[in-house]
Amino acid sequence: MASLRPAVRVVARARQSLAFALRATPKRFDSSGPPPAADLQVGELQGASFKIEPLRRTGESPETMRARMLYQSRKRGTLESDLLLSTFASRHLAAMTPAQLAEYDLFLDENDWDIYYWATQEPDMDGSAGTAATDMSAADAAAAAAAAQQSPRPGEWAQTVGTFKPAHRPVPARWRDSEVLRLLRAHVEARRGSGRGGMGFMPALEEYKM
Repeated sequence: MASLRPAVRVVARARQSLAFALRATPKRFDSSGPPPAADLQVGELQGASFKIEPLRRTGESPETMRARMLYQSRKRGTLESDLLLSTFASRHLAAMTPAQLAEYDLFLDENDWDIYYWATQEPDMDGSAGTAATDMSAADAAAAAAAAQQSPRPGEWAQTVGTFKPAHRPVPARWRDSEVLRLLRAHVEARRGSGRGGMGFMPALEEYKM
C-alpha cells in the first residue's frame, strides 16, 4: 500500500488543478439561452471578466475620417460584415452629415455579428414594428402550429424538426433609435431578393472628397 501513496497524491493534485481551472474558465456564450439582464456595453463579452476599450481618434479632418471609416467598413472580422458594411459605406458614407459620421464611427466599434443581426433580422423581433403574431395570416399560423406538433423523425433529425428558431440579437437601447441603423436596415431591404443586386461582391474602392 505504501507504494501507491505517491500515485494517490498525484491524482489528488490533478483533481485540485482541474477544479481550479473549471472555476476560472468563463462560461461560453449560449445564443439559445436568455439574454443578459442588462445591455452589454461596447467591448464587453458575455461571461468574460475583461473589457476591450475601442480606440478613440480626435482631430481628424472630414476627409481623413471618411477614409478611415471606409477602410473599417471593408476590413471587418467576417465576410458577411465586409459585404454588408462595404456596400453600405459605398452608398451612404460620402453624403453623411457630421452627426451621422460621428454616430457611424461609434457604430463601427460594435461586434461584427451583433451589427449583422441587428441589420438583417426582422424588425418585429425588436418590438419596433408590431409583433409576428399580429402580422401572421391564418394560413401561416395554421402551418406553424402543424409544424410544431408533427412527430419527430427518427435518426439525426429527431431533435430538430419543429424546434428551429432563427438567430436573434436584441438591439441595445443605445441603438434602438439610431439613424445609422435605420439607414443600414433600409440598405439591406433595398438589396434583398433576386434582381436587386444583392451583396455578393465588395464594391470598387472609391476616394471620397468632401
